Amino acid sequence: MRPVWRSKLEVASQMDTGTLITLLVVALVVVVLLFLFRAAALGRRRQRLRPLAAESRDKYISDWDEIETKFLDSPEQAVREAQALVMSVLRERGHSLKDRELPHEVQDAHRLGFKSKDKTEGMRQAILHYRVVMERMVGPEDQTRREQRRRELA
Repeated sequence: MRPVWRSKLEVASQMDTGTLITLLVVALVVVVLLFLFRAAALGRRRQRLRPLAAESRDKYISDWDEIETKFLDSPEQAVREAQALVMSVLRERGHSLKDRELPHEVQDAHRLGFKSKDKTEGMRQAILHYRVVMERMVGPEDQTRREQRRRELA
């Protein structure tokens, strides 16, 4: 027959192992639930964007061409106008304008354009980021039409 104190020690040891396993299982379930909630939230955040009317699309493309033309002579002004134009396109398409929900290119462009140590390179990078958003939000333009518009501007 075993001494009583030893069997209590074994029971306590088994309880510690059982408790540890239970805690690990609970922690695993909590982590899985958090991932599921996060995935569901990301799915809800995806926005259904409205298409642009043809007139709006043409106006945005024309405005963008003017901004790019201004960039060499007045980069700071061009970046500010590019930011305003991109925000206008996002607003018209129904995109959320909350900072955290803006496209990452817009966030990067703002950071680069106004907070970069090398101002000129930062503004160049910012305008490129804004261009990516414009192309995605407005859509690509027919090359022939673009060349015609540039001739009209010149």
